[in-house]
Amino acid sequence: MTFILRNMWRRKARTFLTIFGIVVGIFALTVLGGMTARMNQQINGMKSYITDKIEVAPAGSSVRMMGGGMGGVKLLELSKVGEIEKVPGVKGASGMIMVQLKAAEGMSQPQMMIGYEPIAGTSMFNNAKLSVGRELQPGDAGKVLLGSTLATDLNAKVGQPVTLLGKQFQVVGIMDTTLGMTDSWAFVPYQDSLNIFLAQNPYFKAEGLTQGIVVFPKQGVDIEALSSKIQGSVAGIKTTSPKQAEKQISNISTIFSAIILGIAFIALFVGGLSVINTMIMSVSERRREIGLKKAIGATTGTILREYLGEALMIGLVAGACGMLLGLLAIAGLNRATHASNVVIFTVTATVIIGPVIFATVLAGLAGLFPALRAARLNPVDALKEE
Repeated sequence: MTFILRNMWRRKARTFLTIFGIVVGIFALTVLGGMTARMNQQINGMKSYITDKIEVAPAGSSVRMMGGGMGGVKLLELSKVGEIEKVPGVKGASGMIMVQLKAAEGMSQPQMMIGYEPIAGTSMFNNAKLSVGRELQPGDAGKVLLGSTLATDLNAKVGQPVTLLGKQFQVVGIMDTTLGMTDSWAFVPYQDSLNIFLAQNPYFKAEGLTQGIVVFPKQGVDIEALSSKIQGSVAGIKTTSPKQAEKQISNISTIFSAIILGIAFIALFVGGLSVINTMIMSVSERRREIGLKKAIGATTGTILREYLGEALMIGLVAGACGMLLGLLAIAGLNRATHASNVVIFTVTATVIIGPVIFATVLAGLAGLFPALRAARLNPVDALKEE
């Protein structure tokens, strides 16, 4: 190890430039890895909300209610709820009205008001927990259940009033953090949300409207088959099953993963060429030294381990430096957005360890050919060189 470090130090400028070339790629890999980790947390949080429900939207609508969309101008008659509840296998259905509280700013999630009609004996949040309080119940009016982030923004507490879009609501519960979109949502009774929606959209005069419907299956029912059955039984609607919803949400993660892969290939190309160039130059400059070592008994394996170890050390140092710089950038950016309750990056074990392992393996692979070249040198030929 000491000999490897001494050889690296003998050519400080070249070693530094090689390490720097890898650090840039690893830095970008770490930062984007933190962003992807945060996105995956949000996706998993959203999945926990949709896995036990079926979404129903107006036919031809391209906006998903539980995906955080505004619902456009297409509406369904509330009578569709009764039609859906008649389909065998349906435990209950609830019309929903979505109104925007606050538009997204930067990387933050939009704050939304979700109005729905609670169904006795059915939880809207089977896979999510309440931090304090209770869910909405049938017959509630002027009540609100807040997501964790929105509750923090409003400094809300259970039993106290909050004002949303000019209307006062009493907080009955605050949800636990899910890291999904629902953290920025307020859940209110259907009629309260409808009244606000109609006040904002006076051209809709009729009562009994809904932007979408959420359907709860009976226990033991195949939810995917039930989704298809509802689609075929009720006219003018389209259904989204949990698997379909999960696939749509996961597409976002696929995009970020593709970006990460692209950065990794750039790091592979730039860093790999830097290591190969450095190690080939090192072997060329030390041919006589290698020949002398082999002449006095150094084995091929010894020479191979020496030069491969140097390449691995370059990768390890570069990976650690790039990762640490990336973590500093993540901490700084998260601190800058903390006042707005926005978290852009998440640091996981993969974000910390992954870039270091990647850089080390990359350097080792890039240094393998020069190391083999050094190990296979003929000592007689090497000692003849000036």
